[in-house]
Amino acid sequence: MSSRTKSRSNMPLIVAGAVLLALVLAVTIGIALEDGDPQGGASDVQVSGGSGEDHVGEEQRAWGETLARREAEDPGAMGAVDAPVVMVAYSDFACPFCAAWARETQPELVERYVDSGDLRIEWREFPYLGDLSRELSLGALAAAEQDAFWEYQETVFAHQEELKSSSDPDALLRELVEESGLDPERFEEALDDESLPARVDADFLEGQRIGVSGTPAFIINGDPVMGAQPLPVFVDSIESALNAAEG
Repeated sequence: MSSRTKSRSNMPLIVAGAVLLALVLAVTIGIALEDGDPQGGASDVQVSGGSGEDHVGEEQRAWGETLARREAEDPGAMGAVDAPVVMVAYSDFACPFCAAWARETQPELVERYVDSGDLRIEWREFPYLGDLSRELSLGALAAAEQDAFWEYQETVFAHQEELKSSSDPDALLRELVEESGLDPERFEEALDDESLPARVDADFLEGQRIGVSGTPAFIINGDPVMGAQPLPVFVDSIESALNAAEG
């Protein structure tokens, strides 16, 4: 077992407590989702504080850094490899709240922080909603082989309801992939890569190991933010992490 794997599995108690708190809030979010709240309870449930002060300890920040892969050639990441803040995002392509976050919040964060070099977003596959979720995750990794992960993300989330209601989602996905400008033959070849399921499993197990049980879930330099929270929650967490990095 590598030192990085050990550090991930031996999560400090302070971090475990923070993730537990976030997961309790995530249960509240899940209840709100069942009640039909389109924001997943995000307007009422906030994980990060609003003071702008750093509410995350040094040990927890250090643990967050062990989750960041910082691989320069990672097609499922955007932002500078040496950005001071890394957001690890656990997502399910069949999750409507992941889709809402990707459409509404992600572009704002890219404009404010990714483009300036302050933030790196690293995507993790967490397909917990069934077979379609897993197939879409495999498709994401196949699209990534053409450096088209983010194009795939946009396309799938834009057509998520169609895919979920389709009698033949596999055929529809391939139509969407081709319409997005990807090479369909390369996509099919990539899907046949026997390493893809193991890579999806690795992301999923990583999320489970730290306590993720639903999506979307984010770890921002060690700070857990659960659910499709409003933009100010992410801004506060990122600003706190930037302040800590500068200190």
